[in-house]
Amino acid sequence: MSEDLETARDSALQLGSLALRAGMVSAEELKRALSTQAREAGEGKLPRQLGLILLSDGTLSEAQLEFLLLRQQTLRRTEA
Repeated sequence: MSEDLETARDSALQLGSLALRAGMVSAEELKRALSTQAREAGEGKLPRQLGLILLSDGTLSEAQLEFLLLRQQTLRRTEA
């Protein structure tokens, strides 16, 4: 598989991309959560997973996060 195709596939399987395509988050909400994740990493903290950030700030419900994680897992299995 070419590197560009592999990168595109990996991006499509990322939780943020799945949430955005499903209409569960806006581009701004995703950007804000990714910024939080990067800031935490820059502070020397272990960055939280994106789903946990979106859950803790109220952007996603537990049911939505569970749905996205199951969808992500299913897609990864079919891609393998």
